[in-house]
Amino acid sequence: MTPRPVVPDWAAARRRTHDAPWAAAVLDAVRVDHDHWRDRLAVPPPGADSAWTHHYFCGDDGAPLRFDAGSPRRHRCPTCGREHSGEPWDGAWRTRMHGAAAAQAQRAALLARLSDDPAEAREAAAGLAGILTAYARDYSSYAPHGVNVGTGRVQPQNLDEAVWAVGLLRAARWAGDTLGPEVHAATTRLAGEVAALLRPQLGMIHNIHCWLLAALAECAVRTGDATLLAECRDGEFGAEAQAREGFGPEGLWFEVNPHYHYYTVTALLSYAEATGPGGLSDEAAARLARAVRAPVALAYDDGRIPAYADGWPDCFVGTFAEQAEAATALLPGNPVPLAPFYAQPRTAPVQLWFANQHTHGPSAPLTGRGSVAALVLGPDDVAAVPAPPLGSFVWPHAGIGVLRSDDVRLAMRFGPPSGWHDHHDRLAVDVGTAGGWSSLDLGTSGYGAEITDWMRSPVAHDLVILDGLPQPDLAGRLVEAGDDRLVAEASWGPGRVRRALALEPAGWSDVTTVTAPEGTVVEWVFHGDGRVRADGAAPAGLLAPPRDDLGHRWLREVHRVPPGTDGEVRLRWDAPGSPTLTLPLPPGGTVETAVADANPTGLPLGVVRVRGVVPADGLLEVAASFAIGG
Repeated sequence: MTPRPVVPDWAAARRRTHDAPWAAAVLDAVRVDHDHWRDRLAVPPPGADSAWTHHYFCGDDGAPLRFDAGSPRRHRCPTCGREHSGEPWDGAWRTRMHGAAAAQAQRAALLARLSDDPAEAREAAAGLAGILTAYARDYSSYAPHGVNVGTGRVQPQNLDEAVWAVGLLRAARWAGDTLGPEVHAATTRLAGEVAALLRPQLGMIHNIHCWLLAALAECAVRTGDATLLAECRDGEFGAEAQAREGFGPEGLWFEVNPHYHYYTVTALLSYAEATGPGGLSDEAAARLARAVRAPVALAYDDGRIPAYADGWPDCFVGTFAEQAEAATALLPGNPVPLAPFYAQPRTAPVQLWFANQHTHGPSAPLTGRGSVAALVLGPDDVAAVPAPPLGSFVWPHAGIGVLRSDDVRLAMRFGPPSGWHDHHDRLAVDVGTAGGWSSLDLGTSGYGAEITDWMRSPVAHDLVILDGLPQPDLAGRLVEAGDDRLVAEASWGPGRVRRALALEPAGWSDVTTVTAPEGTVVEWVFHGDGRVRADGAAPAGLLAPPRDDLGHRWLREVHRVPPGTDGEVRLRWDAPGSPTLTLPLPPGGTVETAVADANPTGLPLGVVRVRGVVPADGLLEVAASFAIGG
């Protein structure tokens, strides 16, 4: 195919910066951050390897370390103040600085194209030229090294190398004739060397390999390598295969969580930008547009998207507005409504059209259309395409069902395994009420942080544990679905679990039935915003948490709650909008309450545990009822 990269309409973008206040604010923020990094950027030279950025987290509390461009060997936790030094933190700092260089390259390209000040435009182009020629000069001197996912030179693995390369090569392509022929020649040599490193590593249907495709497409366009370009489109693991096999018919990427979903979307949009209209078939382009839209349907009333399966906890529809903006230009003929991405205004640093957003500058956060993608790729009118109404639905392929009423949004997941990021939490439930109370999936923290062990554990999810064992890889089965009822089941270990959610007037019911051999120990876990308070019965004395490895050791303030005279326990959380939970205890069953950490809302996480033993008839039921209000 003959590539025709999508080039921003620079005249239209400049007009926007004159006529639209939001666009002027984006360019001003880019300028402030460019000037900040112009004086602080120091490209790490060859000689010391970079390291995985997931190490750049505090081991004590899981908070990301504060990146300080002037402190390559001391890295402070902003939450607890602990300082980290040596490897792997120093290496992760170098990785972040290489990412900062690619981000600065885009800022420089934008100012070279859009500044009204000729001197500023020339200075920006010169700065970009310096970054590109430095990497082109030294690239082969960086030692190949790798951790977890392949090999990089500048970066610690092929994923980071690909994202970095896309950032640099896009900036060079955007800058066009503002750069001299010597710089373009050096960038072309760099592209050839990057392609030689990454091309042999392409080999999976995976978000990482979508980024390899995006980088290889930029390299192929830059070097004129038609064979490589054809492989990127139609090869065994090319863009067509990634779109066809990686995204389900509902539009969700197989790894399920929203960050890896949109990370993949960003990669394939970047591929489409480099290759132009011929880079994707009509069907693949339609699937990609569907993927941009799909997670909106999962969101709570406040725009939060559940952080399933290693999603980052701070995750909102508006977080991904830039992908929707870019899709309007890169996927013509496939409408993407922008309005849902701005329904709950969010304030954030200006977003570059670049996957690694680690290194912002001191520019003031922007509200609304605050991204480079909006400035150079988005439409003039956000409301041009109407958004579909949200309601109850089931995605059978992804294995997610959502029930919605005026009072509550309930979801249950029963789908197939989602790869390395899977939390093994089939039939887990998450909840958000109209009053603002929630029971959320905790997502994940840095993969090297100890608290991630808690966030991934069974006890950190609203699910059922059988005989003290974690779930294996498994797929559940949809039993029944309607506008007000959702039933699914799954089998593992000694038994079968069926869970039925139903919308009720001013609340919902959650009935779990376990079929298993007599004596099977069943644990039903549910958590939510705030500490749990018993209604009418004082809790028993403080208990020591169990010492198994299912997450119990992270529980504190553990109390047993006795049932009332009717054999039921009534509980509330002390956060606003909490429902009242009524639990009829199974024969011989016990209820405990506890507190844990890592609630995405920032409130204490109040945990309820029901423990029972399957009787002789092989059936045990936990019939929970949640009443809102009153």
